[in-house]
Amino acid sequence: MVRGKWILLAGAVLIAAGGVAAVVFLKRRAPPPPAPAKTETVLPKGAEVTLTGRIQAAEVTAIEVPLDGVLEEVAVKAGDEVFEGQILARIANSALRDNEREAQLEVERAQARISALEAELTAARLEDSRLAAELARARTESAQTERTYQRQDMLRREGATPRLTFERAEKEYAAARDELDRVRTLAGVAQDRIQSLLKEIDASKRAEAEKEETYEAAKADLAAADVLAPADGLVVAVRRGEGEEVQKGTGSLIDIATDATQLEVVVDAPPQYTRRLAAGQPALIVMAELPGNGLQATIKAVEAERVVVEFASPSPLVKPGMTAAVRFQLN
Repeated sequence: MVRGKWILLAGAVLIAAGGVAAVVFLKRRAPPPPAPAKTETVLPKGAEVTLTGRIQAAEVTAIEVPLDGVLEEVAVKAGDEVFEGQILARIANSALRDNEREAQLEVERAQARISALEAELTAARLEDSRLAAELARARTESAQTERTYQRQDMLRREGATPRLTFERAEKEYAAARDELDRVRTLAGVAQDRIQSLLKEIDASKRAEAEKEETYEAAKADLAAADVLAPADGLVVAVRRGEGEEVQKGTGSLIDIATDATQLEVVVDAPPQYTRRLAAGQPALIVMAELPGNGLQATIKAVEAERVVVEFASPSPLVKPGMTAAVRFQLN
């Protein structure tokens, strides 16, 4: 009898233990209870909120990469004030340097050729002048010997002159005529040479002018390696570093704010605020560099999680890159 009671008691304990294990197992398998939903605090209409943003320039001039090469030097950094024409950076391009040097040598060769031709022309003109004088002398001698020969020939026919005198006059006339022909030929050659040199000099000068144009273009290409400030302003970004390879047309190299008084504050804002703000709405900018109780500003643009506020800075102490607190009034 007692044994039967113990058996019943043990069975009850086993059943109870199994029930507890089942409950624990089911609790482990059951999904966790859902987290309580967060309730968004809704601010009343007209409530003021203050957010912090970064100041940037409203008008920025992007200076593009002017040519391919290696950025040899960057002479400015963000925050530097620059003036129009100031060298901001230099780009090294060996091909442009070689082209400029070769174009310069071509110009120098062309100029040397023109100088040599002009010296030769001067010599040819001197020779032509000498031959002109010699030609005048030869013509005079030829005319004189011709008159002597004709007179001796007439006397010979009349038997009034010795034969040797006639023959000597004949020989002198023939020699003077040959000399005249020789000098006339040389003078003609000298004239032809002068005309040829004039044409050659003219062609050489045209070629030299073309080489000058090529040289000027090469110099202009090389000058583009000096990146210059297009206007007075403030450097707001330098996007490439020294030693970097750059390519023309790959974007901005340096950004400059050309009007330091027209600024913007870019503020990150949650959607519950941006939904209740609109472009054209007033705002207030507060920062230590601005006197008084703040500066009136205007919302320029509202995006999903960003607000852009524009303002005219009354102080040169306020610059791009600084932070500012902006106070909004919610709609």
